Amino acid sequence: MKIRTDFVTNSSSSSFLLAKKGNGEISEEGRNKLVDLLMQTYINLSIIDDITSENITRHKDFKYKNQSIIEAGQKALQEGYQIGAGSVVYEEAEYSISDLVGKVLQILESEENYCIVDGNLSW
Repeated sequence: MKIRTDFVTNSSSSSFLLAKKGNGEISEEGRNKLVDLLMQTYINLSIIDDITSENITRHKDFKYKNQSIIEAGQKALQEGYQIGAGSVVYEEAEYSISDLVGKVLQILESEENYCIVDGNLSW
């Protein structure tokens, strides 16, 4: 159990202790795991199937966007990109960030240059 001995505010936080050797080099496998984690967490978009460069100004996801965003979307579509929708729910950010940090710590713990001294992120 953690006991807080310093100043406490209304904000929520968790701390962890991480030890590293040398410059903390991460293996290619570890880097790939970290990239995969970030891609799954933040870039796992829901592709908008019914959007085209012709209907983009009428599409619900672009209806209230400014002209520069609409033009960027049209250009992306014309260059063969798919547009996906994502969001950040700030009311849940505390839990999602804690979960993400926990997963990062698990990945680092499997690296030879890192060890977790205290990875308990719960209060």
